[in-house]
Order: sequence, then C-alpha cells, then structure tokens
Amino acid sequence: MVADPPGGLLTFEVREVAWDPPTPRIVLFVSDDKTYPCFNFGIENDLRVQNHSIRVEMSGAITAPSICLEAIGPAQIRSPLPIAEGTYSLEFVRGGATDFYTLIVTKSTIQIIPVETHFTRPTALRFPRAA
Repeated sequence: MVADPPGGLLTFEVREVAWDPPTPRIVLFVSDDKTYPCFNFGIENDLRVQNHSIRVEMSGAITAPSICLEAIGPAQIRSPLPIAEGTYSLEFVRGGATDFYTLIVTKSTIQIIPVETHFTRPTALRFPRAA
C-alpha cells in the first residue's frame, strides 16, 4: 500500500460541457481541497492523451494567476480531452503515488470506475452526455 502523497485530496469530474467555441467537449475538471483568494489558481500539471490512455502528472505546485478572478475557490485543472466514445485508462500521478481509473465514454454517459486510489476521488461515478 502506498501512503497518501502530500498535497491533500483532489476531486475530479469528466463531463461534457459547452466549451470555447460553445460546442460540446469532454472536459477534465480537477480541484484541490483548499481555498484561495482568487477563483483561477491552477494546479501545475502535465496532461497527456495517447491512444486510450489519459495521464495527468502533477508536481503538487499551485500556480497563482496573473489576473485575479475575484471569488474564492480551490485551485483547479480544466482541460478539454481529445477523446471520443470508447474505454480509456485514466491515471493521476503525484508525489510518487498513482491513482488508476477506467473511463468509459458512451453516446449517453461518461462512467468513472475506480481501480486503485490514494489521493483522488470522483465527485460522481457517472455523468450524462449533452443531448
């Protein structure tokens, strides 16, 4: 068993939303468990999508915005994923620990199946796709 890495709990969602331009896109949202004075603090990360694998490597660093959106909130990752219907492995890596999930994208839903988790939790296990 791997000890929880430093940095606190991260929650995440993979859901379809209107993106820029306002067309439906599948987007990864990750939030930490702290509160910052600006809504747009970021979680430093390197996200890679290759074949049917999605890997998010995080250093644990939080990045301050150059312009503060004046509302308190957690540090976040918001990244559109270049994926379509299918089954994907989803990995989050931080501080020597790796969390593993299976992500299933169908015409009607996005399903998250935990495989091995240490520091991440999905906010729900199933999200509807935009109609």
